[in-house]
Amino acid sequence: LQIFISIGIVTLMWIFGGFSLVFGDSIGGIIGNPFQYMNFKDKKEEFFDRLGESCYMVLASCLNDYPMASMMTCLVYDGAIWVQTDKNFPKYQQISHNPKVALCKDATQIEGEAVFCGSPLDESNAKFARLLQKYHRESFEMYSKVPTEVVIKIRPTKVTDWLYEAGSSEIIHLNFENETVLVEQYKNSK
Repeated sequence: LQIFISIGIVTLMWIFGGFSLVFGDSIGGIIGNPFQYMNFKDKKEEFFDRLGESCYMVLASCLNDYPMASMMTCLVYDGAIWVQTDKNFPKYQQISHNPKVALCKDATQIEGEAVFCGSPLDESNAKFARLLQKYHRESFEMYSKVPTEVVIKIRPTKVTDWLYEAGSSEIIHLNFENETVLVEQYKNSK
């Protein structure tokens, strides 16, 4: 019985830190970072909860060394960030040629890949239309019926999320491609 309990304890130690200590990025060349492989799923869920179902973010796109940034109405669901724009706008042209974009909200930077998903009124975008009506009825009524409007789904690839609380700050790096988390304390000059 003691052997099985010991095996269970060692397994839990490996899951909750041992793997990171062995395979995490080196700290001083001696040991791996114990926070690198924290529970990605939980941190990802916390991140999306902080964004909420609807928010405003700055969307940055770039093509041929010409960057653009636009304030966007964003909807957040199904593990992605959704926006709509007009096909005649420069940002549409930029994203058509370079789907790598960045979003910024408060102290959170999101890198991602954009995919065009058709008209806001397409059946496949029913959830988008319903949420846009719920949170931004005027925008829905003014723009969604315009034939050149298109929905863009942005799948996050990396997130840098600065959390400020009680005089200290924590930086959470989420890597959606590798499903890893790195949490670091920001050490200021105080």
